[in-house]
Amino acid sequence: MLRLAAFACLVAAVAVSAATREEEAKKYAAELKNKDAKVRLTAVKELGRLGQVQRKLTEPYVDNITAVLKDSDAKVRAEAARTLGLIDPKDTKAAIEKLAELLKAEKSQEAREGQETGLGELGGTTDDPELKKLAREALTEARKKADDKREQKVIQAANLLITGPKKKG
Repeated sequence: MLRLAAFACLVAAVAVSAATREEEAKKYAAELKNKDAKVRLTAVKELGRLGQVQRKLTEPYVDNITAVLKDSDAKVRAEAARTLGLIDPKDTKAAIEKLAELLKAEKSQEAREGQETGLGELGGTTDDPELKKLAREALTEARKKADDKREQKVIQAANLLITGPKKKG
């Protein structure tokens, strides 16, 4: 009887925890529209964290995160791109296409690095060879324009996420 009661408590705690995480995700999604860039940055980071824990927590907010890819703050744009890569949205093709498109015109190195990382994460998690190719091509184009060593390393790391490390033979 004691075991049954303990099990019931555990099930209730897990249910409360899941509901709390869903409320948390909803709160952070709403905060993506806050006037303060620091609040938006924290919100998109937290959505990434929650999406890594459980993809379904952020699925309703993929459009909100995608909208923040055009935020006025470069740090927020960068983190939104990273978050898309972390949460692995159902429509991987749309996410990769969007990041590839934004990367071409992005002026901020910080935002580009986030977009490059997001492309690497998305390209690395898909099994679709065409999507992998699309992500690699976007990174190759970015590499041609990147003159900063740090950004070159970010691109290299993103490519490795897609292709995996080369085997020494």
